[in-house]
Amino acid sequence: MNRRAHALHFAWGHKTPQIERKLIDIVPWVHQAGRPFFDIFLDGADPEDVLNRWLQRRSSELSLHRTRLLIHDDRIAGGYISLAGRDLPAARQADLLDLAREMTDLTYADLRDRMEDLKDLFAPVEDNDFYLSKLGLLPSIDHPGLHQHLLDDCMRRAHQGSFRRVRVDVAEHHSDLRELYSSYGFQAVYRGKSPVSDLRYLAMICDL
Repeated sequence: MNRRAHALHFAWGHKTPQIERKLIDIVPWVHQAGRPFFDIFLDGADPEDVLNRWLQRRSSELSLHRTRLLIHDDRIAGGYISLAGRDLPAARQADLLDLAREMTDLTYADLRDRMEDLKDLFAPVEDNDFYLSKLGLLPSIDHPGLHQHLLDDCMRRAHQGSFRRVRVDVAEHHSDLRELYSSYGFQAVYRGKSPVSDLRYLAMICDL
């Protein structure tokens, strides 16, 4: 096969020395995919440090072992992070506890206030949902169609895992992503907003 046939493929992000050396190429797209929520949730912390730490923790929602990396011309172009809905509460609780422990200049009262502000932003995820937590590309990547490759792989794995549906939360102002999900049959079922931070997210589902 020629080089073009090998130009695009997926790889698992399982924690290995080789992958750990490439965290510098993984953190940026994860950070971007988590905005604008991360801008509020991680305020007062070093986002890259936090995300680097979470990617390497198996208990995290963002753990490398939940990460599918899109490899384009032998370089990481982006990827997505997914997990079963039943695993999401424990993963988010682990990340919250880690954040509380590491942010020494943030009091527990401040963190509680922040969580109160964000509590209605996301609807509950059902146990048998295949939850698409993050999907994105490196900011430097300008290649049409790569988001579709990511979503195609996600949907294929959801089918293989016999999940009932795929669920994603998308920032309301990300019109391109909303249109992409809609083109795959996703429908908005919940509109969450923060009364203080002015964040707005849509919960979208696609039955399988």
